[in-house]
Amino acid sequence: MKASRRFARYGIFIKGVVFFLMGALAALTASKVTYQLKGGRDILEWISALTFGWFLLLLITVGIAGYVFSRFYLAFNKNDYEGYGKNKIRRFAYFINGIGYIALLFTCIKLLIGAGFSEGNQRLFVFLLSKWWGMYILIITSVGLGVSALNEWYMAFGTMINKMILENQLTTRNYKLLLALGRVGRFSRGIVFGVFSYLFFKVIVGWSNEVPKSTGEAFTFLSIEYGSWTMGIVASGLALYGLYLILSAKHRNIPIY
Repeated sequence: MKASRRFARYGIFIKGVVFFLMGALAALTASKVTYQLKGGRDILEWISALTFGWFLLLLITVGIAGYVFSRFYLAFNKNDYEGYGKNKIRRFAYFINGIGYIALLFTCIKLLIGAGFSEGNQRLFVFLLSKWWGMYILIITSVGLGVSALNEWYMAFGTMINKMILENQLTTRNYKLLLALGRVGRFSRGIVFGVFSYLFFKVIVGWSNEVPKSTGEAFTFLSIEYGSWTMGIVASGLALYGLYLILSAKHRNIPIY
């Protein structure tokens, strides 16, 4: 399974690049350097417009596919970073995380084949809300994001994050530095997941008609409700999480056997 581990590590690296760009651009927005918030699909569209953008997007597509593979493997196999067996909440968090990145993978594929973005996603949300079962999908999504937020905070303050990096491949100083980046980054990521969960909850109870579709909306909420400084701090934490993924990808403990 060495090839599968390399595939998963490549996916983690690509995920880190996307998160670093999202966090960095949102932090720049908070500092008034730019007024254009970026979500995951905005980043992909920007990359696709670059010289050699199609090739870069192809590399990102393969990477995201690798990350999705690792999430579903962790959701359904019996081994985890803490050994044999894992609780159902953690499995659910892995599964929801994988579903979320399938949406990003689909966006990559659309850009690769030249379909681009349209209002199709908005029409999909309108369609879901018009069906009796659509509300249940929103409820599951909201709960799943809430569970993911709790899982991120558990990882930020717990000891499992220590086992996600192969300590024997790093110096003590570099290992501790990566752990610090990971803890700050996961805490910030948990905040973003929590905000997303709340925004979906607002739609479910009828407080809002706007279904959140990107990280930019979560940052906008933080900026409006708590100020640009708060948004900037969370965005910077998200950029650090991306940096953590980029630097640790090669040394990640991938429990695939």
